[in-house]
Amino acid sequence: MAYISLPCYNIHMRTFKMLVLVTCCLVVSSTAAQKDTPVLPTVTAFDCPKYPPKAESMRLQGMVKMQVTTDGHQVTDVKLLPSHPVLAEEAVKNVRTWKFVDHQPTSFIVTYFYVNEEHYKKDPVTKCSAKMELPAKVTVSTSF
Repeated sequence: MAYISLPCYNIHMRTFKMLVLVTCCLVVSSTAAQKDTPVLPTVTAFDCPKYPPKAESMRLQGMVKMQVTTDGHQVTDVKLLPSHPVLAEEAVKNVRTWKFVDHQPTSFIVTYFYVNEEHYKKDPVTKCSAKMELPAKVTVSTSF
């Protein structure tokens, strides 16, 4: 059997091999990243978060980030990341009320947003007037 060497064929094969190599690298790195991503525990009980009255009177809005550690059932430690202290106090107090479905002890980041978007309607499931995207995000609103 005779093979004909065509310049365009060689270029296309090199391109194809490069694409296959890049695709393999992406699949491997994606799989590795998924293994590093912790599974967030399911929150089963919590107190409804409230806008801090002092922050409301100051017309203060902002974000509070914290690293939350659990023992597999409840919050055991909260490390506050740079945040406004007036907002942070209420967020830390609230996150400490959370209870979880049994899980492996873990740590994860929780972000509370305090905003001026009018008062939210109470959610029929959570019975809270905050937007709860547990356990990663909580948005509490008020009306100045």
